[in-house]
Order: sequence, then structure tokens, then C-alpha cells
Amino acid sequence: MGEQWEKFIDEARSTLRKFEDLQFELRDYERRRNEILRMYSTGQVSREVFDNLMLDLRAKLFPLVKSYFELKGKLKDLEGQLQLAVTRLSVETKAAGEPYRGSFEIEREQRIRQALNRLGGTLENIRAALKGANPENELRLFDVILDELVGKDERGVWKPAIKEVLDAWSRIRLTYASKSEEMERQIEQLNDSLRELEVRFLVGEFDRAEYETRRSALEREIGELQSQLEGLQERLEDLDLIAARCRRFLEGG
Repeated sequence: MGEQWEKFIDEARSTLRKFEDLQFELRDYERRRNEILRMYSTGQVSREVFDNLMLDLRAKLFPLVKSYFELKGKLKDLEGQLQLAVTRLSVETKAAGEPYRGSFEIEREQRIRQALNRLGGTLENIRAALKGANPENELRLFDVILDELVGKDERGVWKPAIKEVLDAWSRIRLTYASKSEEMERQIEQLNDSLRELEVRFLVGEFDRAEYETRRSALEREIGELQSQLEGLQERLEDLDLIAARCRRFLEGG
């Protein structure tokens, strides 16, 4: 394999490792943020302490988040370069597979195939990492550092990354909204079943013991679905507020 391919692959893999390491570090900060919010919501810390803790968290997060999106952008560029390299080598492999080849051509084909395998594997790993990036988590990262961005007046630098995350969130949100509507339909159907059950009991179709058993099962299922629905709706509202803040930032508000 040519030295140029080795250097290219090493660069891509190094960037990928940094990106993945940073994801772990950011998840640790997200756990800290959640703990601060929990402590404040349960009254364990005062508003003043909460504000100071969040201020400190934002200051530490800012360079990490900046590095995260810089590395993500670099991985996207590398993805395109790797795809081009794989395509070129694939063409060379077919050309090298012609009949009446000498030992030099056979050896060259082997080197090309080795390079192709390594480049293709690296490309797959980068695509998996980019696909695994969670727009919800990225939105919450912006929520933490947005005030810091306003203070630094870096709207132009961050606009592409924020717009990309907002676009991804808009697509995901449609799925969540559809899921919410489906859960509402299920709850309504279960309520209909509960009303039907009561009528069947009143006309003597079964005794009270069976009625209570069936009623409890239906009410338990309704309660579980209702709890899931409320959690999903709260999550949607929270992320929609963050998305709105991001849009105002992009618009200069």
C-alpha cells in the first residue's frame, strides 16, 4: 500500500478516535448537568448555587463542544474524501484484473485491494460514527453554551453546525409527533374498552371479581401509556424550546 494511503487512513482514524473520546467526555458532562438540575429541582441547592454551578459547567463545556463540532465537520470532509478514494481504487482494481498479467501487475492488484479494504473499513467506521450522532444530545449541548456564544458573537462560525442540528431535529420531531398521536389513539381505545367493560358488567355478563380484574388491567395499561405520553410530550416541549432559542440565535435575536 502506498505511503499516501497510510497517512490518509491514519489521519481519518485519529480524527475518529478523538471524536469518539470527546463524545464520552461530553456524556459525562451531561450526567453532571442532569445531577445539577435534579439537585435544584428537589431543593438541595439554592438558585444562586445552581446558577454558579451552571455557569462553571458552561465555561468548561464551551471548548469541548466547539471541538466536537469541528471534529464532526472534519469527519464529514474525510467521509467525502474516503468515498472518492474508494471509488478510484475500485476502478483501478477492475483495470488491474485484466487477463495476461505479469507478476508486477498481480502484486500491484494485491496492494490496491489491501488499500481498498482498509479505506473501505475506515469509511464505514466514520459513517457509523456520524450516523450515531444524536441531534437531541447536540441540541442540549447548544442549550448549555448558547449564552456563551452570544457573548462571544460567533454567530457566523456556529451557524452551519446549528442549522444542521435543527434540520435533523425537525426530521426526528415528526417521528415523535406521530408516536405521540398513536399513543393518544391507544389510550382512547383503552378508555372505550373500559366503558364497554362497565356496560357488560352492568348487564350481568360476568361477576364483580372478573370485572375488577379486567378493569384493573385496563387501568394499569392506560396509566402506563399516559405516563409514557406525558414523558414524550415533556421531552418534545423541552427540545422545542431549545430549538426556538437556537433559531433566534441564528436570526440574531
